Amino acid sequence: MTPIIFHNPNCGTSRNTLAIMKASGEQPNVIEYLKTPPTREYLIELLGLMKLSPRELLRRKGTPYDELGLDDLVLSDDKLIDAMMAHPILINRPIVVTDKGAALCRPSERVFELLHHPVSRFTKEDGEIVQSTKDNSLDLSVDLTELPNIDAVELQPIDIDALIGANDPRHPPRILVLYGSLRERSFSKLASEEASRILRWYGCEVRTFDPTGLPLPDSTDANHPKVQELRELAAWSEGMLWVSPERHGSITSIMKAQIDWIPLSLGGVRPTQGKTLAVMQVSGGSQSFNTVNQLRILGRWMRMITIPNQSSVPKAFLEFDDNNRMLNSPLYQRIVDVCEELVKFTWLTRGRSTYLTDRYSERVESREEVSQRVNQKSL
Repeated sequence: MTPIIFHNPNCGTSRNTLAIMKASGEQPNVIEYLKTPPTREYLIELLGLMKLSPRELLRRKGTPYDELGLDDLVLSDDKLIDAMMAHPILINRPIVVTDKGAALCRPSERVFELLHHPVSRFTKEDGEIVQSTKDNSLDLSVDLTELPNIDAVELQPIDIDALIGANDPRHPPRILVLYGSLRERSFSKLASEEASRILRWYGCEVRTFDPTGLPLPDSTDANHPKVQELRELAAWSEGMLWVSPERHGSITSIMKAQIDWIPLSLGGVRPTQGKTLAVMQVSGGSQSFNTVNQLRILGRWMRMITIPNQSSVPKAFLEFDDNNRMLNSPLYQRIVDVCEELVKFTWLTRGRSTYLTDRYSERVESREEVSQRVNQKSL
């Protein structure tokens, strides 16, 4: 099929996505959806293909979102779709459809996974360089070459059918990785890279946020490009892995800043609620658990499902070789354990996270808000 992109030429993310497609040799059918919006039936079909709810597709910035009261969690999917049909600017962009699937390509490099022959490197309009990644499936003959410390006999694929229901989504779990240091040789970053390789072996789609250039919380508004990138990745993810160094007995300011920029509620959507979380730490001295304990507190505050297992790597400078790969040890094996458990819990909970986080107090509050609004309109 000819690839399709629902495009807004005034959007930098949409322009970058279209440019990546063209650089990869594609000549997509470009639909400027503000001029030619999809039909209601096709929009519903797209939502199904992307495995997104209508609320997850809504755009707030530069739209009548607030004016229409769309942050009201009581509004049904049909009402949200009605709003998008009446105001196409509410449909977030860009949406890309190929014979490999459909996705809301935010960030723009997400389009790589939808292309058969993606360009290996691409420079965005702001100068950021992004790279395509190979499809990381459970092909042991390929993936284990990247995991030299793994015992191939004992590394078991996830039994997905033991964890999900018949109608649960079966797309690869989407995991966002955050690390907490900007050092040139950052051991939290190296540990996160080891974990990312393992997560990909288990079939996950993994994105890592680079905190370079992220401003301090409250030093600027949320429209900063790095803040927007982080928030879009948080909304995209279904689980997270946080890896922080321990500095002065605590998590680093780099780690905390990333978490602080992710709001509890964003446009009526809670970007972290009900999602899974694994925590890891590295330290320069003896083994400590201060940082993972603090990360657990933050995860609970963000309403995340934090898995029981965790990893703490002491004297991290002794655990990596000259090629920046982690040595084989019980510490490495624990990271494998953490990744395996994170993947299992993500498969287990993501199909029912909406039900798991449906709370009595919020239902009462939402009903009262609706009642107050109706009464005000009747005055």
